[in-house]
Amino acid sequence: MADLASLLESEAQAEIEAILGEARIKADGIVKAGEDSAKSYFEGKKRALENDLNAAITRAKSGAELEGAALTLQASHGANEQAFSSAMSELKAFTKSGEYEHTLTKLIKEVKTALGSITKLEVNPSDIETAKRAASAAGVDAPVTGNADIETGVRAVAEGGASSVTNTLIGRLSRARDSLLSEVASVLKA
Repeated sequence: MADLASLLESEAQAEIEAILGEARIKADGIVKAGEDSAKSYFEGKKRALENDLNAAITRAKSGAELEGAALTLQASHGANEQAFSSAMSELKAFTKSGEYEHTLTKLIKEVKTALGSITKLEVNPSDIETAKRAASAAGVDAPVTGNADIETGVRAVAEGGASSVTNTLIGRLSRARDSLLSEVASVLKA
């Protein structure tokens, strides 16, 4: 059983390293496409966002580890669902911390980069005041409205309303879910 756990842990680590490698390659492509004067700006922002994302994933892993001890005798699918539910709860709780405004500012800067001109920002109604400060810090002068469907992030509407970008921490966790399943499984088996 220890060999299996070790093998799963090794496979999970290799998968994590592959995912991180792919993320770095994509980020490097974006940086190279920018102007030389913007290069250092985007590298700094990329590092800060990676740190924030890594911190959120660390919180999610901690939640998964705590839940894993209670779920080791249950079916793997049920255990994985519970771990990700706990991770989402951790991310939702993060919105009440002092660090969230800084993270929200970065999320708004990302959508501003993607859309250019923003005419409206939507956030969870409980985050409106925080989002107004974050938008100001991000250099976005657009109305901030409540949308109960948005959690742990922001939805920005481009000029004309024809396009929008949603950028949330829960969305990032959802996109990384498949790649994290093996890691969660190895933690649950340990």
